[in-house]
Amino acid sequence: MTESAILKFICANRGSINSDELVLSGCFGSSQTVSEIIANRDKFACWSPGGEQQVVAKTTIRICKNNSCPGCGNLHLCKKFLFGFCPFGTTRRGCRFSHDVDSIHNAGVLRDHDLENLDLPELCTLLLQNDQSLLPPICYDYNNDRCQDGESCTRLHICQRYLRGPCSCPRAHDFYEPHPQQALRGRGVPDQLMLSMKSVYTNKEALKGCENRGNPGNRGNRGNRGNRGNRGNRGNRRNRGNPQQQQRRGSDNLADDSDASSDNGASGWPMETSDGGREKSEICMYFIKDSCKHGDRCFKVHSKLPYRWEMKQAVGWTVLPNNEDIEKDYCDPDKTSSNCCILPVCFDTMTYGLNKARRLSTVSSILQPTFILTTEWAWYWEDEFGSWNLYATASGGRTTANITSADLEKAFLNDDQGAVEFRAGSQSYTISFQDMIQTNKQYGTKRLVRRRPVFVSSADVQTQKARKPLGPPGFKALPGHWDKTLIPDTGYKRVGLQSSSVEYKEVEGLFCNTMRGFDIVQIDRIQNKSLWEVYQWQKDKMQKSNRGQNVAEKKLFHGTDSKYVDAICFNNFDWRICGTHGTAFGKGSYFARDAKYSHSYTCQSSVKSMFVSRVLVGDFTRGSSDYLRPPSKDGGDTLFYDSCVDDVGNPSIFVVFEKHQIYPEYLLQYKEEDLSDAFDTYYGAASNYGAASNNSAAAYFGSYFARDAKYSHSYTCQSSVKSMFVSRVLVGDFTRGSSDYLRPPSKDGGDTLFYDSCVDDVGNPSIFVVFEKHQIYPEYLLQYKNELKETAEEAEYEEESDEKLTPDDTIVSSYNTAKRIRMDQRKAEKQALKAAREARSSSASGSQQMPGSETEDLSLQLEISYLAASRRVSCNLYNHLA
Repeated sequence: MTESAILKFICANRGSINSDELVLSGCFGSSQTVSEIIANRDKFACWSPGGEQQVVAKTTIRICKNNSCPGCGNLHLCKKFLFGFCPFGTTRRGCRFSHDVDSIHNAGVLRDHDLENLDLPELCTLLLQNDQSLLPPICYDYNNDRCQDGESCTRLHICQRYLRGPCSCPRAHDFYEPHPQQALRGRGVPDQLMLSMKSVYTNKEALKGCENRGNPGNRGNRGNRGNRGNRGNRGNRRNRGNPQQQQRRGSDNLADDSDASSDNGASGWPMETSDGGREKSEICMYFIKDSCKHGDRCFKVHSKLPYRWEMKQAVGWTVLPNNEDIEKDYCDPDKTSSNCCILPVCFDTMTYGLNKARRLSTVSSILQPTFILTTEWAWYWEDEFGSWNLYATASGGRTTANITSADLEKAFLNDDQGAVEFRAGSQSYTISFQDMIQTNKQYGTKRLVRRRPVFVSSADVQTQKARKPLGPPGFKALPGHWDKTLIPDTGYKRVGLQSSSVEYKEVEGLFCNTMRGFDIVQIDRIQNKSLWEVYQWQKDKMQKSNRGQNVAEKKLFHGTDSKYVDAICFNNFDWRICGTHGTAFGKGSYFARDAKYSHSYTCQSSVKSMFVSRVLVGDFTRGSSDYLRPPSKDGGDTLFYDSCVDDVGNPSIFVVFEKHQIYPEYLLQYKEEDLSDAFDTYYGAASNYGAASNNSAAAYFGSYFARDAKYSHSYTCQSSVKSMFVSRVLVGDFTRGSSDYLRPPSKDGGDTLFYDSCVDDVGNPSIFVVFEKHQIYPEYLLQYKNELKETAEEAEYEEESDEKLTPDDTIVSSYNTAKRIRMDQRKAEKQALKAAREARSSSASGSQQMPGSETEDLSLQLEISYLAASRRVSCNLYNHLA
């Protein structure tokens, strides 16, 4: 029973699995039990690419090609049905071959081979890599550059070395290239199986290699196949050639491998020397964790640290002194060498003086997320100032990239000679792994890219080794970056993140991408073992329903009231409790792509709460307010969408109806930016040119200033004494603003050269919007009030005599002096006018003045209070009352 369970487990993992994972799964007994089971060469084949033992599923059953076979030991099944879809199954005449896996004949065959517990996709994987008639064979003439048939060749034109590991040759490395895709489609392989073709052909090559090793005498017979000559000798070239020539070739390969390992942390296939021994190119994780049962026979390096720096000498590789100091320098992307030894270690050329150098390390944390002390790689790019920036972090006011170091590492491990595309704001970029160059696709701007490990000191190693194990056998793998000492069996723990950590900066970058003017108080990682295991179970289930393909997963925001935080961390999201703000796209839990949207649903307290959650959005469609679950894909009752959105083309709101599709990964607490030390808001905000007015939630995205005080006056308070600032403002180069700007736009469409401010009219600006408070100095505070004019005559006199004073742009101080003199002069004129009126009144013969004969009017009289009276007034923007 255990044997068939292991076979099913391997088939569910694309037909092969690392033998260590079988043991670590805890489902199949001890290490010795697993070793005894996989020793059955009728059902399992073992090989060691890259020094790690892989177990490949085997079987002797095949698909019978005779549709009228009276009875045999193979399956009577339609090949196209096995692949997932048979076009003849829906026709009137039907298909000639059986579509019934559970027929009496097929059930008997599967039972005889202990395969009755396999479902159809698992059976398909097993047969694809064992039945040679189902798929086209690899063209070996193509791999030796001598295929005469060219594009008409019915065999598969794919690089054979590519199936074994990284390769940079010019042959085809993609099953979606025209010829491989045409050859596979010719055998009836549908597009949904194309993604699994590399693993299938890799397993086919492994099975063939294991078979040849078991029957070495048969390899020579291959030379009798027509004109293909003495191809049987190719099998002998590896070990039976000229020993001196082979030793020289092995030495060259050794040097190349050392360079590769310095960046990759592990080389491709294990190198073989003339005596058949392997070149150790990776550090054993078992030895670091505790001990390695293989001892000196282990084909990996035994080191107490997860890295080792070595130099090449005549006798072999020798460990360099100051190993930890060299590693610390190497982890700094700013450094290209380390000078802590007698001679410098150059990282670009991987040399120590005149000798070659190399770096050995443990396997990447992406490949083994459950192991401790694996190597975590970080990706950086160099900006125009020579500073190195981590991907997916907001720095220098730049837009955050939509790709992280983990995403880049996965792509790099999949194909270290390929390229990957991503976006940052409106710009698209391409990263070439071969050249380590980032290119702006629109402007062609190129930036250097570096891949460096995250530093782990010897003290960190001891701390991680002292932590308790992950948990009992059978649990779902927990993330490697979790604090294993804070994982309760029930409930959750909130683990505060250090602001300097990569994890903190990634979450901060996602938040700050749309949220300016707020300070992050704390970011906590939510460690809830139960919710994580359920989430991973749901992810596996959705992947199986998606024919083994990856399911779309996003990190999304959800704003909530602080009183619901504990309930969400403990029991996950429940829209019946938390989602009470609206059901426009369905009755489910709502998540937003942009933090700015979720901000409007937080509580009114000073410190607000927002979750950053992992969400399995999967396949989605547009939602509707009456949806209680996602609609059906085909109108039936079995195939449904996974979630709903506001806009299928550009979704920004996601609605999830099953809480198992959600994991609340981070709790982000934040508050409005402290404005006491700078001028961040302005009384006269005009929302058409940057952010909303000062009465809205987005008041702090831009500070507004006016050329004319009359405009600013309309935004002062309603008290009798009003306040207005006269500020120095560095307006710099400006352009016309827009209501959706969070910062000034780019001058050239790139990410480095931006305008300094925005205005209402470039030709004649009267409103200026500044997005950085460091461009502002609130120099003077001006307080004033309304003065009651006593007579219409005085008002008429004042209107006629009022002259608008305009400051000289070069000598503003003279303007202010003239203004004060003019105010004193007007005050004296008013007093004279008042005395003349009183004289006329006294000379009148007791005539009484009728009410309303003189109108009342308001005139703004300035009462200027200077913060520093001795300072001269010299500002770019000034306040002037018309």
